[in-house]
Amino acid sequence: MTISKTAIAGSGIIGSSWAIVYARSGLDVAIYDRNPDNRASLMARIGKALDESSALFAPGETTADVLARIVVHDNLEAALVGADFVHECIEEKLESKKTIFAEFDRLTGPETILATTTSSFPVSQFASDLGCRDRCIVVHPATPPHLLPVTEICAAPFTSPGVFDATFRFMERCGQTPVHIKKEIPSFVLNRMQAALVVEMFRCLNEDLISPADIDKIISQGFGLRWAFLGPFEGVDLNATGGIRQYLENFGFLFNNMANELGFADVVTPHSIDLLEDYTRTKIPLDSLGEKVSWRDQSIIALRLLKDERGTVDRA
Repeated sequence: MTISKTAIAGSGIIGSSWAIVYARSGLDVAIYDRNPDNRASLMARIGKALDESSALFAPGETTADVLARIVVHDNLEAALVGADFVHECIEEKLESKKTIFAEFDRLTGPETILATTTSSFPVSQFASDLGCRDRCIVVHPATPPHLLPVTEICAAPFTSPGVFDATFRFMERCGQTPVHIKKEIPSFVLNRMQAALVVEMFRCLNEDLISPADIDKIISQGFGLRWAFLGPFEGVDLNATGGIRQYLENFGFLFNNMANELGFADVVTPHSIDLLEDYTRTKIPLDSLGEKVSWRDQSIIALRLLKDERGTVDRA
């Protein structure tokens, strides 16, 4: 299906950011928010964010061009008229989502895709009993999506495969980086991965193992520099001359020991090593690892120089 108009319910941080994503991609955007104060400030908020992110505009585009594609509504039905893709971005309350999706069911046509930006509730928890359930899908971003492109796409068991495919392609068209969450699980994957790190940070803090400032430095002056260019598995692949298989066969016990301390079974298994070996060797042959290490090193140097230039390196 061709998506030419989007409608967004909710104009907070996420809703306004999605409006930028869609309008920046040349789409008409209708935004509904029941709060008059939010509506009154919306265009100014979006305009400021657009000015600050103008480097991401299509060639020749201006803030005024993008803003001209956005219309604010005080009525949900009016906002939904003609929308091919509806994106719910309201408060993270299950009952609220049940209510608004029932409204979507009543007010939209049989071809309209109904997305939720929920960070915790699978679609099955609030749309199972609706006639529109086959059109419902999770489209959950990193925050804010107009700057961070990764976007989780998670279908319910009853979501139409065509809706999943169309949504995935639509996100790519809008410059996002969609990732497929294969099964419904509370909080999906992005938040679960983030939470695993945050929980361990708090544990180390509460046990007085390290200061808050030093925890931040481990990320901003360590992992963050590397993860800006490489995913964690890609990074591990460069840590041994034999690639990720050699590294995990030598050091996987460290991760298994930590998993066991938390009551989990081993996480580094022969099966997971095989999966990662297939993934990494598909991306880059083993005899090219040295070249990728050099690329990583030069990329980190460039980022460190940029941080120095902008005065964001913490010397304390």
